[in-house]
Amino acid sequence: MNWLNGKKTYIISALMILVSLMHLVTGDLTLVDFLKGDQMINLFEAVGLTTLRVGVGQNQKDTVSEIVNNINFPYAG
Repeated sequence: MNWLNGKKTYIISALMILVSLMHLVTGDLTLVDFLKGDQMINLFEAVGLTTLRVGVGQNQKDTVSEIVNNINFPYAG
């Protein structure tokens, strides 16, 4: 299950987007109802979740890099 590390959030976000858009594609909702309804909110939540995960991942890489530099060169600027 190590191959899922860092990918679970993206999978959930993709499924949220897919479910949200399927209501529009299948004809369950008109475009106006889609834009005014809960499915549009779900779409924005999925995009926000993905953006948050990208930010957390980038912050982790920067933090690990800083810690490694401080361990190897503690007195370097």
